[in-house]
This record gives sequence, C-alpha cells and structure tokens, in this order.
Amino acid sequence: MFISLQLNKKLFILILTTLGLSVNFETYAQCCSTGSPVGASSYVGVLNKNSIRFTTFFRHSYSETYFSGTKPSADSLDMANNAHYSYAGLSIEYGISHKLTAQFDMGYFFNKILDYRNTLLTDPNGKGFSNGLALLKYGIYVNPAKLIEVTGGMGLKFPFSRTLMVNSGGNPLPLDARPSTNALGIVGTLMVSKEFQDIKLRSFILNRYEYNFSNINEYRSGQLLLNSLFVSKRIVPRLFGIVQLRNEVHGKDSEKIADEEGTGYHHGFSANTGYHLVMLTPQVSYSIAGKWNLSIMYDVPVYKNYQGKQLSPEYSYAVSLTRDFSDVGIPEKKNK
Repeated sequence: MFISLQLNKKLFILILTTLGLSVNFETYAQCCSTGSPVGASSYVGVLNKNSIRFTTFFRHSYSETYFSGTKPSADSLDMANNAHYSYAGLSIEYGISHKLTAQFDMGYFFNKILDYRNTLLTDPNGKGFSNGLALLKYGIYVNPAKLIEVTGGMGLKFPFSRTLMVNSGGNPLPLDARPSTNALGIVGTLMVSKEFQDIKLRSFILNRYEYNFSNINEYRSGQLLLNSLFVSKRIVPRLFGIVQLRNEVHGKDSEKIADEEGTGYHHGFSANTGYHLVMLTPQVSYSIAGKWNLSIMYDVPVYKNYQGKQLSPEYSYAVSLTRDFSDVGIPEKKNK
C-alpha cells in the first residue's frame, strides 16, 4: 500500500509539472505578453530527495485587437497591426530533501515583434533572453496517505542583462517588444492540491505573486497576481484531460514623467498599462513509456479588462516535454 501511494505521488508530481506550464508567467509587457510565456514548473509540489526534473517547452502567442476597458477599440490611429512572439523555456528542479526543492527557470524569445501600420517605422524584434528565476519550494504540509499537499515557494527574478535593448535608431524598444524587464523581482508561490484516487480526479489551487523593481531607466513593471484552479481527470491509461481557470491581475506600471513646466520629473503611473484577465485553458497530457510527459495546451480568453488601450491576445498555445530522474545524488557511505 505504501509503495503504491509513493508511485501515485510521483505520477501526480509529474503531471503537476506540465500543468504548471499554463500558469508560470513572465509578464514583460502589458499587451502581447499577456497569457504567456510560461516558465515550466512554478507552483508545482516538491520533488523526492535527490531527484531532478527537466522541463522544456515552446509557446506562441498572437495579438491583433486593441481593447479599452472590456470592449474592442476600432480607433484608426492605433499604432500596430498586430504583435506576436515565439518563446522557448527550460526549467530544472532538484530535490534537496523530501520537503525542499530548488528550481531554476530561463527562456529565450526567438522573436517578439510589433508590426506597425506605418511602413516607415522599423518593426522592432525583441529577440533575446527573458528574465531568469531562482526559486526554493518547501512542502508545508505533505500527506501521501490523504493525497494532500500544501507547498510554498519564494524566489528571485533576475535579468541576464540590465541594458535595455534598442532599435536601429538607438532608441529603446517599445515596451511590448522587450524580451526582459531588465530589472530584479521577487516571486512568491502557494499551491494547495488534493487527489481523489477512487474517481481518478485531481484538483488544486495555484497562486503566484510578483513584485518588480525598477530598471536603469527607473521604469517599473506593475505587480502581478495569478490565481488558478485546476481539475485533472484520467481519460485512459497514460492520457489525462485538464481544465484550468486562471484569474490574472496586473497593476499599472510606473515611470519617470516630465513635469508640465518642463523643469523636472516625477514618478507616476504609465499610460495604457494594467489589466484584469480570466482565461480558460484546456490541456491534454500523455505519459510516454512512463518516463516522458508530453503536454499540449491552448488559452481561451473568458474576460478582458484593460486600463487605457492595449493589444489583447487572440490566441496562445504551448507544448511541453518533461522528464524526471530519481536518486541522482551522491550515495551515502554506510557505517561498517
């Protein structure tokens, strides 16, 4: 019975890893980054001691409609036709103990493009590394017998470069084309999960909070709060169907703003920033030979409310692949 519970727990953690793909955000810009990119396994429970998990994923997102409040904007003066990006990420986790797991995330934008209506403007391509994340997760309450887990995490977001990316004219890229915040940030996570083994159903609540500091230009991305509810059900052996309902609130950015008299600057909220989104994300997850886990997901907007006027995602999808390795630590010497 104990062995069976341990195996179920390992499978549960593996599935949670791919589920976490839908909710770990690096929100580098207000519009076209919304709903992506994902960084593989935040909010996931702790690993077994001396276990390593590798997760790699790809996400694509496309935006073409401006929203003001809860309604689309039809303003002919809107700057861009569309915005889109392709992003790949990697997450590595290591079980330091049965209750403590270390995690490192990083990612790269192959492109992050604003397609301007004015053909005289150069379409900026913000390709490059996104922010990294170093996180420690602790199992506050882990009960394999009752299949309940409460895990909290705290981590540091960091840029691979503090220098802002510029276009061919030497000017900083627009906010929605930047691959990174170019600033430090603090991340807190909390996961509460419960498995119902008799009906092969799992449910869990995932929460994430981000606070960002200012970059070298004294621009600060707003605070981010994510709350997600997941329900997972086994369809057939090795194949799982998952539905996620995610609530995403991003505060307004702040920046240096010139005084009306033109004699100095003050700090204030940046225009056209801040939003509230509700997303529905269906997903399927398949275990390959009991070693690899393949997951495919698609974001469906349910509710949108933007401050000012911002581009809003039309669609976003992701594919991930996960592999766990057990007992990779240095063997302990036995006393003779």
